[in-house]
Amino acid sequence: MNEIFPGLWIGSCPFKENAPNLLRFGIKSILTLDAAPLSDGVFDCFNRKFIRLLDEPSQDVLDILEEALDFIDLSLTTGGILVHCAMGVSRSATIVIAYVMRKNKLSYDSALEVVMKKRLVYPNIGFVNQLKLFEVMKWKVDRKSPVYMQYASIRTFRGSNIAYNRTDPSTTIATRDPVQPATFKCRKCRRALFSSASLVSHCLPDSTTPSSESVDVDGENKVEISTVLIKGITLNAVPTPCTRDELFTDPLEWTRSYTHEVEGKLYCPGCQAKVGSFNWCGERCVCGTWVTPAFHFNRNHLDRVDRRLASSQSTTQPLFSVPNKVEPTSTSSSPSVAIQ
Repeated sequence: MNEIFPGLWIGSCPFKENAPNLLRFGIKSILTLDAAPLSDGVFDCFNRKFIRLLDEPSQDVLDILEEALDFIDLSLTTGGILVHCAMGVSRSATIVIAYVMRKNKLSYDSALEVVMKKRLVYPNIGFVNQLKLFEVMKWKVDRKSPVYMQYASIRTFRGSNIAYNRTDPSTTIATRDPVQPATFKCRKCRRALFSSASLVSHCLPDSTTPSSESVDVDGENKVEISTVLIKGITLNAVPTPCTRDELFTDPLEWTRSYTHEVEGKLYCPGCQAKVGSFNWCGERCVCGTWVTPAFHFNRNHLDRVDRRLASSQSTTQPLFSVPNKVEPTSTSSSPSVAIQ
């Protein structure tokens, strides 16, 4: 058990034998973040609050964060408080770090440093990402803010409810709509990555409203947060399709392993070559629209196969092609042919 600053303690699950020691340290309240509350009896003399929280990256910490922080604030007006989970390393640390962030208007990294000076803690990656969103929202859970609404939309894509595109372009594309016949393959190993049926179209942002706002995160880095949440269409916009031909797709079956990070690089599952990037909070197209979530593929690393031609001659078309050079004939006896 460690005191982060006067009155705020963090630790593991207390044994009943430790109850007198808690009182000796001036602790009058206990916040439990675990699968089950403390047993009744010896801890009845404390002001207690139980919030069910598992140490899993998929747990929604933002949903219970302000409830926990407000309880800490209230408890500190009457005495000390112990914030604990099973081991005092991840769940309780997440709440205590968030409290330090809000109280002192600190970035996640700065607040983590404050806590680490008193106790070694290791919040899981899902909790860390949510604390960084808490930082972007200026130390409050603003459910009407663009970043929170994007976060909420991300959660609908994750886990069992995620709308993964399960089409295997290497085996089923020939049976799909002939209007969308193309397969996109890794240029290095030739593995089929997705079909054109998986491409996500979007519209141009409303010209009367900003497409994003720049939020100062830690005094040095700025994070752009989308103000256009659904395919670039705002309430007062006249939808105009984007024609920049960027390659954004739905979440694909082979991208399931990318659900524990907010953003990162996309690698070909066949050869691990870099083929693009992803960002569950969205990415801005060159037209100015944010696509959420964004699975953005780099055309320079892909080849496009047109199935209408592949059935007869297995034609592979690079996404950027150079016209073939026609060499002039050197035989004078050959008849001249006009090349049109």
